[in-house]
Amino acid sequence: MKNTNIVQYMTQAFELAKGGLNKTGLNPLVGALIVKNGKIIGKGFHNEFGGDHAEIVAIKDAEKKKYNVKNSSLFVTLEPCCHKNKKTPPCTDMIINKGFKKVYFSSYDPNPLVNKRGIEKLKKSGIKVEMINLKNSLTEINKGFETVIQHKRPRITLKICSSLDGKIFSRIKTSRDVGDLKQQSDANKLRNIHDAVLIGINTLKMDNPLLTYRGKGSKDFIQPKPIILDSHLKSPINSNVFKTGNNPVIFTEKIENYKKEKKLKNMGVEIKTLKSITPRKIINELYKLNLQRLLVEGGGQVFSSFIKNNLWDEIIFYYVKTLYGKNSISMTDSLDKLVDISSDCKSEVKRIGNSFRVKITK
Repeated sequence: MKNTNIVQYMTQAFELAKGGLNKTGLNPLVGALIVKNGKIIGKGFHNEFGGDHAEIVAIKDAEKKKYNVKNSSLFVTLEPCCHKNKKTPPCTDMIINKGFKKVYFSSYDPNPLVNKRGIEKLKKSGIKVEMINLKNSLTEINKGFETVIQHKRPRITLKICSSLDGKIFSRIKTSRDVGDLKQQSDANKLRNIHDAVLIGINTLKMDNPLLTYRGKGSKDFIQPKPIILDSHLKSPINSNVFKTGNNPVIFTEKIENYKKEKKLKNMGVEIKTLKSITPRKIINELYKLNLQRLLVEGGGQVFSSFIKNNLWDEIIFYYVKTLYGKNSISMTDSLDKLVDISSDCKSEVKRIGNSFRVKITK
């Protein structure tokens, strides 16, 4: 098989994997396709937590169309699983039993129960195996899964938009009005790749956001779960986020108005009471909810609290060409000491409309 075709097939498998966004819980995003005699005869992706893995979906797709997968080539974005203590049987067993000729994969599974063992099992059965590293943005779709495996928590992206002098709010504009349309569109796309979006009560009151992805394909998209930090349950009942049907979660410390609590619950809002709302406790709770990619869009107080606790994997700053000056709220007003976030981190700067996006990744 030509190298160009191999790359094209693997690229298609990654595109398929995106179909599982916000559907797989703590499981990885995986796509697979089956090629025989130069023709794609089956394809699939992991579509839900506890459901068939991508390889199995692709095999069933091919057989549904009356194709025999024996002596075919399988392209799969992640090393096939080989362990048994889970909801579905090992994919390696099915691949071996179906008589595949060759398996192409893009990365090893970071799960220690699988890591390199799945590939070794295929090799021992006589199946040829080849690793294809595309080295592009598609291969980063499972950063959340890697964080879940390594740290037992969701991958955390902090996003904040400010003026050039680091201000997120002035008497003239709210934080929602900062930035131009291109910048706001770029920022909204981040919700497309996260399972949940977190804000604080101040952002809820000032901006009244929907917390939804509104870009291409949004009609068929499973929206990220809204997370609201509200220590005294002061969230306005008529907030936009409660009208979306996206089952928001409110973390609170004290419930003083039980009628309000009942109304919110009747609107599909889940209310979790903690002794104290801290970033670490919130992250632990979100992990229990099977969320693997969290976007933090809170204001300066929430942003600073995650920075101070070193709970972040990526920070995205949007700087607009404006100076707000005094009597404005800074994005770091709550920081009480110097924090070096650049050591051993990757940095990327890109112009977005009339704004600049600075991305820092651990």
